[in-house]
Amino acid sequence: METTGLIERCSVLLPAIRERREEIERARRLPRDLVDRLSETGLFSLELPRVLGGQEGNFSEGLRAIETLATADGSTAWCAALALSVGGAVAFMSEAGGKEVFADPNAPSAGIFAPSGAAVRVEGGVRVSGRWQFASGIHHSKWVFVGCLVMVDGQPHLTPMGPEMLHAYLKSSEVEIHDTWFVSGLSGTGSNDISARDVFVPERRVFLIGDPARQRREPLYRLPVVGAFVSHVAAVSLGIARGALDEWVQLAQTKVPTFSTAAMADKPVAQVELARVEAALGAARCFFYEAVADLWRAVRDGGQPTPRQIALHRIAAAYAAETGAAVTRTVDVLAGGSSIYNHSALQRHMRDAEAILHHFTVAPYVWEDAGRVFMGRQPTAPMF
Repeated sequence: METTGLIERCSVLLPAIRERREEIERARRLPRDLVDRLSETGLFSLELPRVLGGQEGNFSEGLRAIETLATADGSTAWCAALALSVGGAVAFMSEAGGKEVFADPNAPSAGIFAPSGAAVRVEGGVRVSGRWQFASGIHHSKWVFVGCLVMVDGQPHLTPMGPEMLHAYLKSSEVEIHDTWFVSGLSGTGSNDISARDVFVPERRVFLIGDPARQRREPLYRLPVVGAFVSHVAAVSLGIARGALDEWVQLAQTKVPTFSTAAMADKPVAQVELARVEAALGAARCFFYEAVADLWRAVRDGGQPTPRQIALHRIAAAYAAETGAAVTRTVDVLAGGSSIYNHSALQRHMRDAEAILHHFTVAPYVWEDAGRVFMGRQPTAPMF
């Protein structure tokens, strides 16, 4: 499927997503038929290598497609973003393993980076056990990769760089899904815990995200690992804020606040705040996409992004997430009592945007580590 027109194809789905967002939140997962429609847009194959049947497409266009979906519903966009971003994991897989997992390149898969499991090396592969949190989209995914510590005689195998890690792709039918996803925001992502017990994973599906010896050389797969992933996170935040802002403006045309004779749209305070949040969101969005473009130019031209470019991109993503949450909070309050009802999209936008701020890729430490880089120091995070 051609990359051209991806945003338009996603835009076609927005009315249906808006109609079903209360259903999505109640079910705490995406409906299967909606996932199928997302798959038909070609979004899930955008960042997969061509050799696996993917598009190896335009990175920024994928981000803008995610941003577009998020204007309708944060949970839908989050699941789409996670399915899209697995291209970053494929960059370190064997071709045989990739062809097995992505036999259908338009089918979504799930993944958990954190090494919460244990892997024991055996002949032909590893045996994996453990329990992992935050398996977003697990209910509609046929495959899921998990992070593990390599164990020897019951203890983590230590290397000069620390405990040895790996990632392994399991069939979703090989894991148990635990119904734990009762949360304040992004409720419709189905990000339940999963567990596995002594599951054999063949060597072709074992890899390590960030392993330079196995990394594909195409420009798309030489983007910084964490930076590429957090780009998808930030795109969701920006889209949620845009959706909240547009829906508030629409509400303001007819809502007359208590003890007022004028519509909210005619109130000076609403007009001033609208101008301020438009400026804030526009600035955050421009900074973010400029930083993304800067990274892309570096890898497209055969080089590697500099530490400063990486640090600027990380704070641009963090700033986008923080600004997105601030914008949704502002319009949620300005909407008055109308927004506190469960059926209000504004309160859902606010909760979803706040939930994103809890993700490790946009955590407060990012600002510290970026500042360290700007001062000529090394970041404290092992992968920045």
